[in-house]
Amino acid sequence: MAGRSWTEIIKERRKSLDAMAPKDRLGYVEGCIQSLLAINQSVNGWMQWLSNPIKMSKFDEEELKTFFDRLKQFAIDFLDFDEKVTEKDERERERERPRIEHFK
Repeated sequence: MAGRSWTEIIKERRKSLDAMAPKDRLGYVEGCIQSLLAINQSVNGWMQWLSNPIKMSKFDEEELKTFFDRLKQFAIDFLDFDEKVTEKDERERERERPRIEHFK
């Protein structure tokens, strides 16, 4: 990453993700991994910025409100998706759990 700006890295990562066209289940898994790695890298950068009072002092309240609104909606949408997928997994695990019959 040395020598490249963060915006260049973002553009390259986005272009790579946009070009992905999985052809099978393994390809979809790899695409999900690459997508989450991109999100994780970006979130780590945001955490560094937000933890830096000097950096944050450069943004006015309206910009910070915009950041908050967009990130909040992204988080809600992602958590809704996470909940839906996790509920499916929990139902599957419940069905697979061996049943213990109690004898009277």
